[in-house]
Amino acid sequence: MKDKIAALRKEYPALGSAFEGRRLVYLDSACTVLKLKRAADEQRRHLLELGGCGGKRSFHALAAAMEENFYAARSAAASFMGAEAPEEIIFTAGVTDAVNLLANSFPFTAGRNEVVLSPLEHNAVFLPFERLACAGRIKLRVAPLKNMRVDLEALDKMTGPKTALVCLTHASNIFGGREDMAAAADLAHAAGARLFCDDAQYAPTHGGGGAQYGADAAAFSGHKLGAPYCTGALYVKRDLLARLRPSRVGGGTVEEVSFAGGRYKVKYLGSYQGFEAGVQNYSGASALAVTLERLEKCGFENIRAHVSGLVDGALKSLEGIRGIRVLGRREDLLEGSLISIVPEKKGFSVPDFNLFLNQQRGRFIAVRTGRHCADLACLASGYRETIRISFFAYNTPDDTAFFIQALKKYLQLL
Repeated sequence: MKDKIAALRKEYPALGSAFEGRRLVYLDSACTVLKLKRAADEQRRHLLELGGCGGKRSFHALAAAMEENFYAARSAAASFMGAEAPEEIIFTAGVTDAVNLLANSFPFTAGRNEVVLSPLEHNAVFLPFERLACAGRIKLRVAPLKNMRVDLEALDKMTGPKTALVCLTHASNIFGGREDMAAAADLAHAAGARLFCDDAQYAPTHGGGGAQYGADAAAFSGHKLGAPYCTGALYVKRDLLARLRPSRVGGGTVEEVSFAGGRYKVKYLGSYQGFEAGVQNYSGASALAVTLERLEKCGFENIRAHVSGLVDGALKSLEGIRGIRVLGRREDLLEGSLISIVPEKKGFSVPDFNLFLNQQRGRFIAVRTGRHCADLACLASGYRETIRISFFAYNTPDDTAFFIQALKKYLQLL
């Protein structure tokens, strides 16, 4: 395991870079993972050597190569997510794009127009449905929080004959750990509802996602795995995909346009083709496939074990520090990739501490502070902001040690 992790670590150029004379200590992978060199190389190769028109628009050799490459990337995403077929995969710019697509295409009815969210949902999931609720198109309900986790019993009681969709993040981006997606799928389906799973924080260190546990739809973002920005995929189970109505149309989504009886008639393509309007991010999809291939070569079981070890080590180091509190239970946090802490010592300023981390001798330490786009969780828990450290395969115990040293020094200065 150690050899494979060490080999993977060498493929992230940013780790060896210096900014204003300081070396990077990167503990912000929950926001975005540093970019994999071979992914950047693949995107560059694709743009410069192919760069033609995909999407079955042209039939020359270059276009055929583009389309073949694009479908291979779709197959890689399908395999990664646990889809039954590549046709259940829609390429997106990430989870935000995926949820907007799902929310605006979902077949809500007068009898089933309720959406139940967990209190851990990222704004990428919350806001598209909140907007629909404000427009009077759906009713939105949010389940309660319990021990920094979603209260599944309460969630179960909230779902019923009017529930159309349940949304649950697979791993919280603020409180860490992971959620019981199989149990959530069972309770949603028992009520006749569908389940959407946000795999943004789960996929990078576990591999796969909600589709493997019974979710009807799931999404992940490529940039959180080391692929380029504006890459990702939405999985939609075949029977649900057939019921979605595309909210965005254009080139590449049309099977036939005819004119009769004084009006135009448009016949749209089915399956994923109806949801990928316009020229797609072909080079990004190719780079995403290369990223998945490289991480799978390392082995997600190895990545998971490595990250769990880093979380465990960080928890042990934090336990003896007075003036801060770790949020969540150890047993839950070990299943995730991040730790959030809140200050308890008088005079501790989170923004000031963030600046302090950027001014360490010979290095700067990158963490995330604030609400982390997790407003529902902050409102439910009463915490206005946290300090979040998060890990990926390239992190080492030394990274944690640098952070702990800086934290202790800041507390002493107070």
